[in-house]
Amino acid sequence: MADESEHAGGNEGKAADSLAMAIAFGAVAQNERIAAKAEAYLEVQTNVGRAQEQVLKLQAADLEREDRLRHWSLVVHHFGDVMRVTFELTFAIVAVVVVAALSAAVWSAAHDDGLVIEAFKVPPDMAAKGLTGDVIASELLDRLTDMQAHTDSSRAPSSYSSDWGNDIKIEIPNTGISIGEAYRYLAGWLGHQTHISGEIYRTDKGVALTVRTSGESGARFEGPETDLNALVEKAAESVYRRTQPYRYAVYVSTQNRNALAESVLSDLASNGADSEKPWAYTLWGEFVLNDNDLADALDHARKAAALAPELPLATSNLSQIEADAGHDEQELANARAALKSLRGDGARLVTAHSAFEMGLQNRETIDEELGDFGSAVEDTERLLDGPEFESSHMAARYMHAADLAFLHDVRGSRRALGARTDADMEQDALGAYGWQVANYVPAQFMTFAQSGDWKAARTSLQAALDSPAGRNTGSLIGNRTQLGPWLALAEAKSGDIPGALRQIGKSPLDCYLCLRMRGEIDATATNWGGAEYWFARAAAAAPSIPFAYTQWGAMLLAKGDLDGAIAKFTLANRKGPHFADPPEMWGEALIAKNRSDLALAKFAEADKYAPNWGRLHLKWGEALLWSGKADEAKKQFQIAHSLDLTTAEQSELARMKGLHG
Repeated sequence: MADESEHAGGNEGKAADSLAMAIAFGAVAQNERIAAKAEAYLEVQTNVGRAQEQVLKLQAADLEREDRLRHWSLVVHHFGDVMRVTFELTFAIVAVVVVAALSAAVWSAAHDDGLVIEAFKVPPDMAAKGLTGDVIASELLDRLTDMQAHTDSSRAPSSYSSDWGNDIKIEIPNTGISIGEAYRYLAGWLGHQTHISGEIYRTDKGVALTVRTSGESGARFEGPETDLNALVEKAAESVYRRTQPYRYAVYVSTQNRNALAESVLSDLASNGADSEKPWAYTLWGEFVLNDNDLADALDHARKAAALAPELPLATSNLSQIEADAGHDEQELANARAALKSLRGDGARLVTAHSAFEMGLQNRETIDEELGDFGSAVEDTERLLDGPEFESSHMAARYMHAADLAFLHDVRGSRRALGARTDADMEQDALGAYGWQVANYVPAQFMTFAQSGDWKAARTSLQAALDSPAGRNTGSLIGNRTQLGPWLALAEAKSGDIPGALRQIGKSPLDCYLCLRMRGEIDATATNWGGAEYWFARAAAAAPSIPFAYTQWGAMLLAKGDLDGAIAKFTLANRKGPHFADPPEMWGEALIAKNRSDLALAKFAEADKYAPNWGRLHLKWGEALLWSGKADEAKKQFQIAHSLDLTTAEQSELARMKGLHG
């Protein structure tokens, strides 16, 4: 049993092993099949991956091509946009330039006030010899240009109602259409051009030249053909007179053709444009003054200032004519008005260099009328350093010397004057164009007067009056109101009271200087009542000016009325705070009142404005001496000794030094 069992068990074991092996082999086979399937699947998946990879590569390549194409498209589109913007900007710029050019052309044409000379019509045989219409037009152009160059006017070109100034051209019409022709049509339509045309034709007497101005009736000039140049000259003057009457008057006046100038100005003042009338009256007043017609000169000058108070030339000229008449208060007022207008809009009505000269001349006038001679000296120095205009340097040189003399700087005055005399000054004035001095004072005369040499002063001034220039018609008004009164004073100071009275009797009673000199003559003759009467009249005639008050005070000081003198010096100092004479004489009055201590301040004040005045330092030293300041007095006496003193002052200085020890 056991054997069977073992046998049986052995068979079963083999069967089990076989089964196990079968299962194992089945499993292996199955695994192999699975592996094969897996491998096949993997291969399929690999192929799919490769295919997908290929597809992706193709897609990437396609995207890359599409991106490049899109980028190129964007570049092309951007370039197109840039080109379009550039074209639009270029078109806009061109349009703006064209519009600007057209606008500029229209503006220029509308403001074209030039003179256009058209080619003249001439006989064929003259043209064959070279005297063509263009040549005649060119000759006319040359004459007008020359006249324009020789017209030295203070008037600004913009102030003319019709001004072609230096814009003169010859017009030769073109055939067809051109830019030049288009502009000429435009200027003719919109502008204010003055067109000159004319013709030359033969007559029994030779040739006739007719010239027309902007379609007006022609001016005809006739003569031999050999005088053609003279005919062109006459034609040019005719054109200048018709188109620029004010300038033409200035031009002919420089050639001493004053009668013609006055005729032109008279017509312009009566019949010209309203804007031209003040200018015409202003210049007309100057011419009639040269003819010794003071009444008409004042009338014309006052009309000019009334018509155009903002015109500096009108008020400036009126100031000078009022000065010639001896109306110092009116002279001062108009000089101030001229200076005010030159500081404002009036400056644009005159040329820059004339505004400079006119401003300084009027400032000098104001300074002189208020006794501020130090500032007046500075004004003349600036005039001498500035450009020459209408003999301004000659006038400034003489007034520079005169103002230094009024500052009591005799040596400085003589240096400034040089070797020239009052007669030379008169001669210079006669030959000068536009010589304009309001407060005309003979400089050499004043140096002698300040030195106390009245006989030399009288001789000097008499020589000036006896010179050809002094006897000239245009000088007669100035002689009566400016030189004559000073000569009368010199005669009185030289001891000839009757001669002085005869001389001053030739002067008018509405003349400020004339009234003052009447007072001085009476004071010299110790006619105190007469002197006071004349000084009072002078002060009433010019209440803003310090000289009459100063002379009145000096008369009262000489009379012994010290308080009355100080009262007048106080008034004078108030009117002219930079005038050295009132405080100096005030100081002398205080010395006489035994108040030398108070006088010191007055002398110090005067020294600020007249530091080279010998008498001032003499009296200052005297006041210091009486105030117990001997060392300071010695210094003032030394200064006085170094400066100019009269004979009487030199004696007084010696006496003061003797007192000082």
